[in-house]
Amino acid sequence: HHPIEMQNYIFDQIMTAGTEFDIKPFGIRAMDSMRLEKSYRLIPREMSIEYSAFESGLDRFIRFDKASNFIGKEALQDWHKNGFENAFITLEVHDIHDADARGSEAIYKDGELVGRATSGGYGFRVEKSLALGLVKPEVAIVGNTLEIEILGHLYHATILAESPYDPENVKLRE
Repeated sequence: HHPIEMQNYIFDQIMTAGTEFDIKPFGIRAMDSMRLEKSYRLIPREMSIEYSAFESGLDRFIRFDKASNFIGKEALQDWHKNGFENAFITLEVHDIHDADARGSEAIYKDGELVGRATSGGYGFRVEKSLALGLVKPEVAIVGNTLEIEILGHLYHATILAESPYDPENVKLRE
């Protein structure tokens, strides 16, 4: 914590100290672009009390077979048995040139509303317009084609496997 009037001075000092490491400013938009390319979820967009962890695609982190209990375990088990209304997807949006999804855009399959985008933007490393979303589970199949409405226009979109960039996390281990 520091007085706001020190902000520029501290920034300059950090940049000077980092010169030998080729430090560069790194913004929130760059981080958002990279998270979309890795299909990383964000609270409250893809993860919220509105969706279960299963709907948000976080089932690999849930272990019902562990001896320990957690708050909401029984309710989540019941929800799991009854099925879910949503499934998490990553989309590539095609033929769009001037705007990307930002979140809350309608997603359609053959003219029927099947879900909504939760986040979106341009993935600079994969050079694709991307959107994350929640859709009806029966359409959440990799390779499925959908439509997404962005600024009043429908665009074709394809469901991708998670992590369009570095899906095996090789770069994370370098």
